[in-house]
Amino acid sequence: MRKTIAFALSLSLFAVVGARGEDDAHKMHMHDHMNMSSKMKDSRKEVDLPSPMRAHILENMRGHATAVAEILAALSKGDGTAAAKVAETQLGLGSPHAAACKPAAKSGELGPMPAMMAQHMPDDMRALGLAMHEQASAFAKEAEKIGPGGDMRPALAELSRVVQACNACHAAYRLD
Repeated sequence: MRKTIAFALSLSLFAVVGARGEDDAHKMHMHDHMNMSSKMKDSRKEVDLPSPMRAHILENMRGHATAVAEILAALSKGDGTAAAKVAETQLGLGSPHAAACKPAAKSGELGPMPAMMAQHMPDDMRALGLAMHEQASAFAKEAEKIGPGGDMRPALAELSRVVQACNACHAAYRLD
């Protein structure tokens, strides 16, 4: 009986020490990862914007993320019409956010804010933004086709392209 208790205590102690060692190893790994991350250079192109414009663009991008969440919620209910409406009014070419990305923005014909934004945003960044807005409109057209119990895969493929366009811009540019 004493041997069984001693053996059980030994196993318990071994398990505690082993778990502690794993925890320490995990902490060391995380510490190394954190140090490595802080030393890595951000290779994205910095876009220097006046503070109010920076705040405006960040607000627009948060609105884009909210729109994607609303689109997914509508699709989860099988409501392609609602998803299409959100896409077109908040992300698509018909949305107010698309104006700064359009070629006519620099001329001022789309209003003073789009013109100012177009003057400060690199042309390639504007092109990526325009691609996202165009893709959102393409998604809206596809989502409109979803009927009751219909196949959502074509619309989801278009929505994936919207998010890919967002990711391409965020991978290339950063706002500081």
